This record gives sequence, C-alpha cells and structure tokens, in this order.
Amino acid sequence: MRAIFYPFEEQKVDDLVQVTGDSVHHLTVARVRENEKILLLNGKGQRLLGIIQAFSKKSIDIKITEAEECTPLHELSLAIAMPKKEAFEDILKMAVELGVTEIYPLTSDYSQYEYAPSERVQRILESALVQSNNPFLPKIHSEQILYDFLSMHTGTIAFFNSKISEKPTDNEITAKKTILIGPEGGFSAEEIAAIVKYPKTQEIHLPTPILRAPTAVSAAIGFLLSSSVSAKTH
Repeated sequence: MRAIFYPFEEQKVDDLVQVTGDSVHHLTVARVRENEKILLLNGKGQRLLGIIQAFSKKSIDIKITEAEECTPLHELSLAIAMPKKEAFEDILKMAVELGVTEIYPLTSDYSQYEYAPSERVQRILESALVQSNNPFLPKIHSEQILYDFLSMHTGTIAFFNSKISEKPTDNEITAKKTILIGPEGGFSAEEIAAIVKYPKTQEIHLPTPILRAPTAVSAAIGFLLSSSVSAKTH
C-alpha cells in the first residue's frame, strides 16, 4: 500500500482530507487511481487509512476509512557528536526507521559537521517515515556542546565505548535511555572522562572493530532492543 507524509491535524473515520503540495506530485507520479487505498502519516502518532475519491493536478481528496492513534514502540533517544554530513544524513534515516524519539546533535572535539534545520533534513525524515510506516517523526534538538548536554541531561545515557568497560552493565530498557555515539574520530580522553563521570552512564562495549557512526547507531539500537526483548522473555 502506498503511504505519504502529510501534516494533517487529528482526523476521524468518514472525514475527507484534501492533500495538496508535494504529496500530490508524488502520488501523481505513482499513477494513483480513484478508489485506491492510501496510508497517511502525520509524524505525530496518527495513522489514517483512506480511499482516493478524486484527484487533480493540485489536490487529492481522500476519505478516511480507518484512524489509529499509535504509541511509540520504545523510548530510545540518540545523542550524536556530529560526523560528516553524508554520515549524519544516513543516521537521520536510520533513526526514523528504528523509532528513535529524540535526536541531540552535539559538538565535540572531533565533530566534523554543524547541524542546522533545513528543507533537505525535513525531506530525509519524511522519506524515511514513509518508507518505514513509522507514525512518529523524531524531535531534533538544537546542536549543543557535549559538556552542556551532560550537565543538563537527566536520564540514563547508554555510552557505547570502543574500550571495554569496567562497570557492570544493565541492558534492559526499563525507562528512557539516550544512546551516545561519537564522531568518526571518537571522543577525546577528556570527553570520555566526563561521560563516564555522568551519574547515569551505562557503559557498553561491543566486540567489533571501530565502526562508522551510522553503523554504530544501528548496532547500538539493535543491541539495546534485542537485550530488552531477551530480558522480557526470561
């Protein structure tokens, strides 16, 4: 079934939603027809299933047949010391596809790119939302310095350290957790010391070679989600 992102407000069954803008172009290129079913996602947790009633070059009318309010599958956030632009864009896609709820761009000693909101970023997020049928877009915070993030953050930080941790680990997701990933060059010794000193740091080491930032993000999220599932089944 075709899916589109459209920033609709709350809708209910039998409502008529008129889609305009870029979504019309996408559906026209896809050669949709009247009576075809469409999935609409607003990025705020509502999924609508509808049937195309009529369409023109400027608008498409969709009658809603099902409306569902969704809840997030987990509460994992991501703090990422900015890698190169291409790597960060890959991370944005993965974050949406894996259900990340919030993203914290960070400036660190070896960060390589400065985040700024843009139409390109929004298109990347929307495309990943449609591809994965995720009902939620992540909230992206303003970029901040790593040390400021550590001073203001209050939740558990899952720090995927390239070195083996001497601390005991607890991998189950029992509350909100923020995964902390470094840039391609990693964190400096001073930054690692500050991260480890943070009172709610959960250090995790994976037995792998050094990973690119996008690979580290997907591996970290997969590790925590699989650990949580394993813990709930035992």
